[in-house]
Amino acid sequence: MKMTILVLPFAVEHPDVQAGFDAGKQAVYRETRSETDMELVQLVRDCVADNTHPLQYHVGFLFGLYATK
Repeated sequence: MKMTILVLPFAVEHPDVQAGFDAGKQAVYRETRSETDMELVQLVRDCVADNTHPLQYHVGFLFGLYATK
C-alpha cells in the first residue's frame, strides 16, 4: 500500500471541526478507515448523507481518522 502523508497548513480551531477530529481519532473508528481511494469516496458520500452533524464535523472526522499522532 502506498501512503501519502498530508500535512495541514493550519490548526484545527473551529469547535465542530475539533469535535469531529477528536471523534475520528478514537480507536473504535479505526475499522472505518478506507484502504483505497474509492473507499474514501464512499466514506465521504456516507458522511455527507449524514445530516446529524454539520459539514465542519465531518471534515474534522476525516482528518482525525487518518491522524498519526
